[in-house]
Amino acid sequence: MNNKYNINFCYYPGKSEEVIVFIHGIPTNHHLWDLILPYVKGHYSVLTVDLIGYGNSDRAPYYDLTLPKQAEYIINLLDHLGISKAHFVGHDLGGGIVQILAVSYADRVESIVIADGVCFANWPLPKVVSIRYPTAEEFQPTPLFIERMLREGLYYQQLLKPNLLYDFLRPFSGPNGPQDLKQASFALNHHQTEDLVPFLPKVKVPATLLWGQYDRYLPPYWGKLLHHHLPYSSFKIISDAGHYSMIDNPNRFAEELIHHMESIT
Repeated sequence: MNNKYNINFCYYPGKSEEVIVFIHGIPTNHHLWDLILPYVKGHYSVLTVDLIGYGNSDRAPYYDLTLPKQAEYIINLLDHLGISKAHFVGHDLGGGIVQILAVSYADRVESIVIADGVCFANWPLPKVVSIRYPTAEEFQPTPLFIERMLREGLYYQQLLKPNLLYDFLRPFSGPNGPQDLKQASFALNHHQTEDLVPFLPKVKVPATLLWGQYDRYLPPYWGKLLHHHLPYSSFKIISDAGHYSMIDNPNRFAEELIHHMESIT
């Protein structure tokens, strides 16, 4: 691989030659998709990644954790695996990365799904910015901060089961965890998606935009606006779901994902 950092990934070959790549956001990792994978594994080939700076992937300084850099790392991983084109599913920051892939690496993209994604200038969230220079205990970049962020982003908080919470907290629970999370925050700048806006109408691949009905971090308004800028897109609300719609309502999320895939393959 051309990456100077090691990226953690899981690859599950399927009956179909179509490959779905799942990309998470902050502060999660590839376990974000655990409830969705059973619906698509076996039929489609599936690739989940931990972005650099997250999960079990290498840590890096903030300037190597920007969304354009993350897109580059993912393309390098596809090259390493011999995958020429793929369908990309991105949540939160992953939604921004998917937009970058569709604009800057169009020849590698079969289709895109953006779930509760960053776009335009709607990010980084004040909550994420607050950990850069914390002014109170509640803003310290600790596992407790991550847990609060996850719970506040869910519609059904009880669905954050202990094992899933552990999978999200563990990568940032070591002595370097607070500094690693700070570096991830410093990497985020809304220009990384805002600069894409003039090019979005030129994206020719099918796009499905899935937004949690009660997303308090990135409200559905942003998905609707993105829908108006992407000519081959559809916009769907995931009912009874917050920012983490794939956890709140995995059945509906998977249903929309499968519908997306079946409509174009």
